[in-house]
Amino acid sequence: MKKKMRRGSRSLMTGALFAVLLAWLPLAGAQAQHEEEEDDTHLINTDHDRVLKLNPLQLGEVSVAYEKVRTARVSNEIGLSYIYRTFLNEDAWVPTEKRVHGIGIRMSQRKYTKKNIGHPFGFFRGFVFGYRFMLFEKDVFGLPEQDPGDPDYRFIGRLYQNSLDLSYQVGGQFKLSKHLTAEAAGALGVRAKYALATNAGDLIAERMVGHMLAQENSSALFVVPLPQLKLTVGYSF
Repeated sequence: MKKKMRRGSRSLMTGALFAVLLAWLPLAGAQAQHEEEEDDTHLINTDHDRVLKLNPLQLGEVSVAYEKVRTARVSNEIGLSYIYRTFLNEDAWVPTEKRVHGIGIRMSQRKYTKKNIGHPFGFFRGFVFGYRFMLFEKDVFGLPEQDPGDPDYRFIGRLYQNSLDLSYQVGGQFKLSKHLTAEAAGALGVRAKYALATNAGDLIAERMVGHMLAQENSSALFVVPLPQLKLTVGYSF
């Protein structure tokens, strides 16, 4: 039993360090890039250095974002999402859709090509960091109802999920008219997910999508690949 607890503690510590690494990498890259840049803010086109965006095709969530040019070729973007749908493993082949209430935040730094100086248009690349919190509906595990007075009654709490994302994206953003913009980008990365439900036991391991890194009686840590395709429309000003 002691060996099992030590093994679980080491696994959770590994997962925690992995999450810290996800958060640190974009910041380290941004600092290195900042040191290499010269003061070229005078080249920024202040008539089109900000963009408000909507992602109408994002599956399972409603997403908005704001991008601001920081130097002649670098911009920062922050996005907020309301998450209403995700998936769990219930079928052997196809994950099952589940209703949730959740929020998400995305932060990214973009570096545009040298042909696009002073405005956030053209081709870009850079890291994306994200955090998501989701609260699943009650009885998400689909277990039969039990009488609390039954000697075999098993209380299972509501399922929560926290996740950290780290991706690298490549894409382009272009003007459709004086202020209307369109963006298409692809990203590839990894997502670390921490799921928690009181007394859920192996149900979490069975239902969550991803490779499990560590498990305890009421929680588990997972990692999953994160390919993404983003299509947005926006307003520049």
